Amino acid sequence: MVARKLNKMIAEHPTLLRNKGGGSRPLLVILDRNADLITPFQHASTYQALIDDLLTHKANRVEFVVTQDAGGKRPKQIPKKFDLDPDEDPFYNAHKFQPFPEAIESNGVELQEVKTREQEVRSKAVGGGGETSIMPDPMANAANDLATAVDSLPALLDQKKQLEMHTSILQAVMNEVAARDVPQFYELESSLATGSYKNDLGQAKKDVIALAGDPSKGNVEDKIRLVMVFCLATAAKSADIDEVTQAMQKGVESMEGVDRVAREKVQVGIKAVQYLKQLRSMHMIPSMADMMTTEVDSSAGAGLSSFMAKATTQATGFLAKATDRVSSLLGKIHKHHATRVVENLCEMKPGTEDEDFLYLDPKVKGEVDVAKLRTMTRSPVREVITFMIGGGCYAEYQNLQMVATDRRSVSYGSTELIDASQFLAQLGQLG
Repeated sequence: MVARKLNKMIAEHPTLLRNKGGGSRPLLVILDRNADLITPFQHASTYQALIDDLLTHKANRVEFVVTQDAGGKRPKQIPKKFDLDPDEDPFYNAHKFQPFPEAIESNGVELQEVKTREQEVRSKAVGGGGETSIMPDPMANAANDLATAVDSLPALLDQKKQLEMHTSILQAVMNEVAARDVPQFYELESSLATGSYKNDLGQAKKDVIALAGDPSKGNVEDKIRLVMVFCLATAAKSADIDEVTQAMQKGVESMEGVDRVAREKVQVGIKAVQYLKQLRSMHMIPSMADMMTTEVDSSAGAGLSSFMAKATTQATGFLAKATDRVSSLLGKIHKHHATRVVENLCEMKPGTEDEDFLYLDPKVKGEVDVAKLRTMTRSPVREVITFMIGGGCYAEYQNLQMVATDRRSVSYGSTELIDASQFLAQLGQLG
């Protein structure tokens, strides 16, 4: 319905059909959130998606609290706020799509390089007035080189400040990753979504109960999200889902410091699970086993080995402390449902959505004959616009970039951009 209305609007618009550049037109792929309810619930593994998942993040502003030692007194809670703009932040632009461990490593390497360059510049100059009163070293012979180096100091200091900001953000994310055992949830959810338990639902239930029912693992929402993925990604019976939900509820009740807010979240989660069970009973959502495909990245193993080696050689710093916690966030690539669909359409793969999806062209009256279209030579897709009707998320947006190439750009939009907590609340209201 949405596609047909949009197609009609473009066809009747006096200017939208003008192809001034003469090049190929973009492919607009319209998807429905109901076709993939798993992705918004899954824990992420990339830097930007983890920021949005684990910290307070809205309109490119990230907020968190840093605990500072007060010398034997009660630790100070210092709020931090940073604005993240990929266009103005080279590190964020380069590493926002990277797996979290790689972002940690890159930050450490780049920060060390900047500090070394800063020290080299300062060693060429003497003066007691700080950066504003730098005087030439009388032993220096290359005055022009010195002047150039001194002129570069402000830019180096700005870069250093930016990298130190990311060190703080990475530390805040790492604290949440470690405290909530995020890699364990990420690994189990990925196994469920990729169909690893398809032939052993009993083991799937056992593993989910063990993690969701453990009061020392994750927070309330982590446990609920795992139950939601189990409900969506397996063909488990209603009784099994109820058993897993009860284990989750007991796990929350056994957590230290559980309060009224936590119990209210559990009730919202239970309502959301009941809503999904209703949809399943009415066959209103597709079977979501194998919603993701797993591809072993040939470079991932080497990257993981390199990361582990560097971490073990550094006795200090949070990179070394992070090793055991985050290593499972690196090593495999998972293609989400939206990514698989868009890739199949772009590559025009037979036996996929390319044969099933409705094709519309504003320059053609009525629907396009897909069978006839497949016998024609089609131009390569140079630009893709993917729009999700319903809640979109950073993990889905980033995963779609796997389809992007040097000759193809991929844009992403959605009715609204939500995190797992907001999506859970929406389903809870429907339940």
